[in-house]
Amino acid sequence: MLTLRTDHLTKLEKSTHSTLMKNVIQNNTIAIVEAASLCQVSPSKISKLVRKLGFDNFKQYKRYFSGQETPEIISGKSTETARLIQFLENYNPSLTKDFLSVFTKFDKVILFGLGPSYITAEYFAYKLTTVTDKNVFVTHHEDYAERLADDNTLLVVFSVTGTFTSFEPLFENIKHKDSQIMLVLEENINTRDSKADYIITLSPPDQGSELLAFEKTRTVFFIFIEEIIAELRKQRNP
Repeated sequence: MLTLRTDHLTKLEKSTHSTLMKNVIQNNTIAIVEAASLCQVSPSKISKLVRKLGFDNFKQYKRYFSGQETPEIISGKSTETARLIQFLENYNPSLTKDFLSVFTKFDKVILFGLGPSYITAEYFAYKLTTVTDKNVFVTHHEDYAERLADDNTLLVVFSVTGTFTSFEPLFENIKHKDSQIMLVLEENINTRDSKADYIITLSPPDQGSELLAFEKTRTVFFIFIEEIIAELRKQRNP
């Protein structure tokens, strides 16, 4: 499970991250000392940067941005129930806190999804009306999301694989409105080129490559949503 954040990086850290990422893509075996030299910073600065981005260490950072990072897989062919049990047993509550630390900063929230993920977003919007007074909108139309967006807006996009379609044109237009973007993924995919400000990867065991994106379940999203709603309800009624 990983939450990738770039919004709280300094200008120097963003520049270092950009240089570091390019070098890791070109050489996924690069050592931290060499990487630090190329970025003109100390190795300790690299370690601090990758932890600030949400990684445990430089090795995990390299695996992620070189496209090698993969989710944990249950050995053998598992049922959906077994997959969900493993996800629940390993659920990290910090994911809920990470989401809310961003969510609470905005007055307007746009929930976006396609296909079954849109139904997930609709459900989330309904639940949010019971625990928050924020202006929450839900859509699967990019032009509608773009019209709603302003500098006090958070766009939250739900996607199991992130591969059904490219969200980057939407992200580019939303950025022009000075809005911020959170991408919530189920599967652990390489997002090094994404323009999203926040990326939350839930990383349950994979559903299987034989299933198309629209055929995959959204149950993990619903579990994540219920954790968020429970925490908001607790904050509202301490």
